[in-house]
Amino acid sequence: MGSIGMHHVAKWATGVICLVCVGLAYPSAAGQSPSGVKKTAEKTVATDVKTQKAVDAWAVEEKRLLEKIDEQERALRRVTWEQNKTAQYLRTLEQKVKELREKAREMEKINAKLLPILDQGLEKLITRVKTDIPFDQTRRLKRMEDTAHTLNDYDVGLLAKTRALFDAMAGEVDFGYSVDSKETEVDIQGRSTRVKLLKVGRAGLYALSMDGEKAYVWNPRENAYLPVEGSVRDIDEAVEIVERIRIIELTKLPMGRPGAGPRMGGGPHE
Repeated sequence: MGSIGMHHVAKWATGVICLVCVGLAYPSAAGQSPSGVKKTAEKTVATDVKTQKAVDAWAVEEKRLLEKIDEQERALRRVTWEQNKTAQYLRTLEQKVKELREKAREMEKINAKLLPILDQGLEKLITRVKTDIPFDQTRRLKRMEDTAHTLNDYDVGLLAKTRALFDAMAGEVDFGYSVDSKETEVDIQGRSTRVKLLKVGRAGLYALSMDGEKAYVWNPRENAYLPVEGSVRDIDEAVEIVERIRIIELTKLPMGRPGAGPRMGGGPHE
């Protein structure tokens, strides 16, 4: 019931009280003096005013309580909505967890098959570098070491590990197609000698003395630099081309049959 309805009820109750009071007063009105009647009327009016104040106070309290009820109902609806939404979220998360577990099991199967292959590939690559022509081996082996660190890192994913091995392999492939030169010290006939090294892919590795008078070629069978006769000038020109001292032109270098190592002690061969 609203505050207006309650107000009418209070008015009606006040009227009834007044009629009762007046009815009770009438039988003895004949025996009362005018001042007594006046006092009775004043008491009746005072009672009516007091009742009205009580009704008004209750109307204010009723409005406050209704607002409180409305507020609680909105809060209850909000809580109910949050509970339903949370239940939906939980169902979604449970499905995602299930899918992730299935993917994890599949990844474990793939890892169990592929990781040994990656390790074997790296071992072969390291062996290849160690037995390859001795040019930039320290840097190349450091790259292999970094790759091994990646493969042995538990927190690195399979894709990153595979990429690391492929990058190392690509570096070695590029090494086989590149031409480079540098000044360094190498062991020649038991002595540390400062030379200019010339690498022509994996086809040949040449050493030129700093005075340009002597030249050597790496022999993989002997695992040593052997002197080259009659091709010193050709090797010197090739070094100048790589160092961009001379314009690019065809240069003859001593080359042996594939797998046999460069030819020693003879004339130049293309």
